[in-house]
Amino acid sequence: MALPTSGPLTLAQIQGEFGGSNPISLSEYYAGGGLVPAGTTGTYGAVPSSGAISIQNFYGTSNFVPGTFTFTSSGSFTLPSGYSTAVIEVWGGGGGGGTFGAATAATAGGTSSVSGTGVSLTSNGGGAGSDASSLGTVVSGGAGGTASGGSTNTTGGSGGNGTYDSLSTNGIGGAGGNTAAGVNAYTSGGTGGATVVAVANTAGNAGGPPGAGGSGAVVYIAAKVNQGQGGGGGGGGGYSRVTATVGSSPAGTVLTITVGGGGSGSTQGNTISNGGAGAGGYVVIKTA
Repeated sequence: MALPTSGPLTLAQIQGEFGGSNPISLSEYYAGGGLVPAGTTGTYGAVPSSGAISIQNFYGTSNFVPGTFTFTSSGSFTLPSGYSTAVIEVWGGGGGGGTFGAATAATAGGTSSVSGTGVSLTSNGGGAGSDASSLGTVVSGGAGGTASGGSTNTTGGSGGNGTYDSLSTNGIGGAGGNTAAGVNAYTSGGTGGATVVAVANTAGNAGGPPGAGGSGAVVYIAAKVNQGQGGGGGGGGGYSRVTATVGSSPAGTVLTITVGGGGSGSTQGNTISNGGAGAGGYVVIKTA
């Protein structure tokens, strides 16, 4: 934890925060020397990089080092001693894309969440793209996942409709839904699987991380009217963000992290006719 900002401060306390050798020498704690991060400042002073140094320079300092942490699977994170803010971002998983005459339907993306003292974020996964059961039909894409609990909550993009082209043999697989842009890593958000336009069996495209939906596949049926038929695209996962502070979420708070997986695309019996998979969700935590 950070050293006190006033009152008694001992060499032993400094060594307890930053480590070091015995006998204790303040000069080994020069900023940038490997024990105190360069630029560390205290309420009543700063740890210099050379020259005169005194105990007063260490008031309010800590060995905390800012960082960005990305979770692609479930786990936990302890807010570190010395942190002041933590930007927490949560993306749900993307839904899978549909096809024509599915043997197995696509599945929705999984829900991602972060919970702990002062924090309760939920980002639901995108819905699955629908399957076409007959030629010459329009089938819907999956709904975007909703989000709650943050200062910012954004619903993921809906998947595109799967359609046919009555003037040609093309089928059109719906595009996967995108996800929202974040503020740390992944500032572009996840991009949904691209639309498929084809005159032959063509698998859907996978969604990009974090949390975008997969596109629908196109199935080509020879010697039929409206021979190409596309499945619906999967929806993008929801996005939620909050900035935790040491006042509302004290150092040592354990955050429980659940990361939702991407939905699977519909299967049609062969890999060239399957819907695209949705991308898995992410959780990103940036401490300062």
